[in-house]
Amino acid sequence: MLEMAKIVVQQTGEEIPVMYNPTELSLNKTVMLKGHGSQIQFQRVVDDDLTLSLFFDTYEQQTDVRAKTNKIVALTQPTVGHAERREPPVLVFTWAGPLFVGMITKLDQKFTMFLSSGIPVRAELSVTFKAVLTAEEDQRAQGKFNCRQLWQVKENDRLYLIAQQALGDPNQWRLIAAANQIDDPLNFPGRTDIGRMLVIIDTHGESFNEVANA
Repeated sequence: MLEMAKIVVQQTGEEIPVMYNPTELSLNKTVMLKGHGSQIQFQRVVDDDLTLSLFFDTYEQQTDVRAKTNKIVALTQPTVGHAERREPPVLVFTWAGPLFVGMITKLDQKFTMFLSSGIPVRAELSVTFKAVLTAEEDQRAQGKFNCRQLWQVKENDRLYLIAQQALGDPNQWRLIAAANQIDDPLNFPGRTDIGRMLVIIDTHGESFNEVANA
């Protein structure tokens, strides 16, 4: 059975199938660096925009093709839940599994066939998506889980002391707690925590709030 690509609205789960699968698909990444020569430093990986070419044809049914294309056009508008921030919905393009999560930033619609009444029955859409990341995905894109330290917990350790020694800032204890799913930091370390390995992610000198809101 042919697997059809579809666009899923993340907030509601609504699925909008494409009429014909794309004939080609490019999923590209750009590595952002700074510096020159021997002083080049990694900044982050950025998902390039995804542009899809979609084809719709309702000539055989003799029906208005806009009944199908308008469902995609509507995705350029803010949703009810995002009315205050005026954000279009977050979408997932799936084809045998999720391939890209983003928002539509550009939509070109061209009608190429019409009935004698003037009703369009064939359309070509070019849809451009800009990537949207979760907080964890954004940290991964910045390489923070690759540039990490490991810390073995000792009996007299406290999160603020670990933060001071590992990151040079005792206020980063909340970042360590969040990264290691420590739910009760005031009573850390407990008996079962002794000997545990904590992951200390690279903050590049950023505060907890900067990392959490990145």
